[in-house]
Amino acid sequence: MCARTDLRLPCPERDNSRPRRWPIRAATAALTVLAVAILTACSSPAPQPGATTAAAAALSTSPTTTASTTTPPAPATPSLPGLPGGTVLAVKIDNTAGSRPRLGVDQAAVVYVEPVEGGLTRLMAVFSSAAGGLPPEVGPIRSARESDVALLANWGHVALAYSGGSAFTRSVVDRANLASIPYDAGTQGYRRAGDRRAPYNVIGNAQTLLARAGTGPTNGDPGFRFGQAGPGGSPAASVATSWPASKVVFTWDAASGRYLLTTDGRPDVAAGGARIGAATVVVQEVPAHLSENRDVNGAQTPVVDLVGSGTATVLRDGQVWKGQWSRPDLGSPTSYTTGGPGGPPIAMASGPVWVLLVPAGQAVTVG
Repeated sequence: MCARTDLRLPCPERDNSRPRRWPIRAATAALTVLAVAILTACSSPAPQPGATTAAAAALSTSPTTTASTTTPPAPATPSLPGLPGGTVLAVKIDNTAGSRPRLGVDQAAVVYVEPVEGGLTRLMAVFSSAAGGLPPEVGPIRSARESDVALLANWGHVALAYSGGSAFTRSVVDRANLASIPYDAGTQGYRRAGDRRAPYNVIGNAQTLLARAGTGPTNGDPGFRFGQAGPGGSPAASVATSWPASKVVFTWDAASGRYLLTTDGRPDVAAGGARIGAATVVVQEVPAHLSENRDVNGAQTPVVDLVGSGTATVLRDGQVWKGQWSRPDLGSPTSYTTGGPGGPPIAMASGPVWVLLVPAGQAVTVG
């Protein structure tokens, strides 16, 4: 019988050396039967109607041959690793030259870059006891903003550490579902660093601040989904955007598996000497408006609108995905999807996530 793995090979020839003595009709019938047998031996059985692709593949391969399959990406897992269930500390951290080198930012699970007065930006670094752990110290810690309440509303009841803020902002924060632990309400968990000048010298002890807040494991869901990269990505070695007085650039580094951060033209290095980087960079284009609040110079505070939907650009593994973000209300997770709201989630890579909150219309360059 012929091997079924290569239908191009002829069947072995039969020995026809003996003289034939069959009558013509008998010989014809015999040859007909023989032809049918040869064709049956040299052909694969046709799949039955309704047979699955896997079943058809199994029928057309020999017992020692394994059919090749394509493994689809694993489903994205909800939220951050360890959430819900981890204890969360959010810290407002300066993002200007006077703050460098910063402490603890390289260990944050998520970092939001948000616009503030004067065209500058400030960081909201979020640490989780179940995702990345807590650094010994964080800082330099600066004042809170209204946007912080919206950023943290879907994280659940979490701790917020900050240093100062206007009476207007403090009233907004105090009404939120947050364990507020400002520096000016008691210095437990804070210190003033002697080698830094004010206001860039307020440093926090993460463990002590969490203990002071008295919060437990959160049941919130900020909306991030983690897993294997899905289809639709294209090569992307960098992403850059500029607010009026602040510029960030993330550049892919294959050796570390991170997009390394450059801020205002300088490589961003943590206090321990390591480059600060992100496994995933999310550019979230958001509407913005001016608050009733004003800073000490009389400038109105910009507030980003984080409910609704808009364009999202997600970079990971040296690739970029274009999609949308969507959040129906403050208590709901923010989804990042392709194909519009309700589409497949864009999976984040394991590791730190940086979210750049970019006012709609601000230029973003992906290279």
